[in-house]
Amino acid sequence: YLESKPQHWSPNHSVQIKEIVDVHKIVMALYVTHTINFQNSGERGNRRSDLVLELKRIFEELGIKFNLLPQEVQISYARDAMLAPTNGVR
Repeated sequence: YLESKPQHWSPNHSVQIKEIVDVHKIVMALYVTHTINFQNSGERGNRRSDLVLELKRIFEELGIKFNLLPQEVQISYARDAMLAPTNGVR
């Protein structure tokens, strides 16, 4: 996948085995380099999501169970914007 998209990914990538758990589970890390400018975080995020979905598809095709690590989610809102009346209706 990475090599088929040279416009998105540099050819230098590596896979490292981080840990073997209970003889039947492997924790791995994939290190990749984007070809896009670091300031374009939106496109980088899209490419990373596409890569993860492709990895998931490949693992499912091979019958390998695939689990992502839990990720932190932060939600915030502007309280004043929620309290401001709209057309006289609250």
